[in-house]
Amino acid sequence: MQKALERADGRSRPTRRPFVLAAVMLAMFMGAIEGTIVSTAMPSIVADLSGFSLFSWVFSSYLLIQTVTIPLYGKLADLFGRKPVFSFGVGVFLLGSLLCGLADTMGWLVAFRFVQGLGAGAIQPIATTIIGDVYTGEERGKIQGYLSSVWGISSIIGPTAGGLIVQYADWAWVFWCNLPVGLASIVLMHLYLHEPVEKKKRSLDLAGTWMLFSSTSALMVLLVFGGVEWSWHSPVTYLLAAFAILVLAAFLWWETKAKEPVMPPFLWTHPFIAASNAASLTTGMVMMGISAFLPTYVQGVMGLSPTAAGFTLAAMSVGWPLASTFGGRFLHRVGFRPMALAGGIVLVAGSSVFLLLDGWPSPLI
Repeated sequence: MQKALERADGRSRPTRRPFVLAAVMLAMFMGAIEGTIVSTAMPSIVADLSGFSLFSWVFSSYLLIQTVTIPLYGKLADLFGRKPVFSFGVGVFLLGSLLCGLADTMGWLVAFRFVQGLGAGAIQPIATTIIGDVYTGEERGKIQGYLSSVWGISSIIGPTAGGLIVQYADWAWVFWCNLPVGLASIVLMHLYLHEPVEKKKRSLDLAGTWMLFSSTSALMVLLVFGGVEWSWHSPVTYLLAAFAILVLAAFLWWETKAKEPVMPPFLWTHPFIAASNAASLTTGMVMMGISAFLPTYVQGVMGLSPTAAGFTLAAMSVGWPLASTFGGRFLHRVGFRPMALAGGIVLVAGSSVFLLLDGWPSPLI
């Protein structure tokens, strides 16, 4: 694959792997920092735009469309090549970032976060695929450590930057700061990745994508507004739950019949893949819950400043880049299972400490 990439057009136009890696890391940094930097700014955004009832949807709308479009972008990358799909995703993400900074109501902010998520769905999976194309199997462990460290570094920089921006500038810049980073990623990818595009006759599972989106959307609406806007025992709750279950069942049936399923059944029937997906789901739930609500707790309950909230969230993630870097280097030596178990145990232990919070300002959070 690498040789093909280096001679994709029949001329001497080699793929410059360091620059491609830089483009991938910039895009991943942009997507990763968005979660933590927005979390710290949310109390100020809500105070400015009102609409606290839509607080959760600022995160949910982004994650919902990102999750649903990931498998669709994977198919598009097989059809049209990694570079154009990756650049399209980054471009849509930047458009969403620009619009988010211009939002004047919480409703518009949620809508523009939806646009952001539509672009974000292409960044992570296509970036990982590009790395798999240009690096050998022996090199990918080390490179994966670099990519994982991007998330750790962003989790440290993001909260601190968000707190400083909100305290000394306008909250819109938590979105607009993505623009130069994303543009640099697109330029580097355009100049230094040269890939062959094999024309294949493939079909897109649009029906499966729509069913997955519909069922997860109904579930999100139920979880976000249930018990708040309506009772858990109201007809609306039962209708949404029934709709989500029925459409999800139809989706699972359809995926067994589709020619090019958006989510192949073996992803959930293979024990190793199913266990990895479950671990990723539970880990994401823990990390997203803490990242989204801890800054609000620090500012709203403890009464501390946005900068203090940013430092609190950043301190939580100091070990992330270190563990990612060393994990990538030692993965082949000790195996994935011991490292995954160790990480899970530490995550649970660290999260349990938050049960000790009592609402009083304290540096030991």
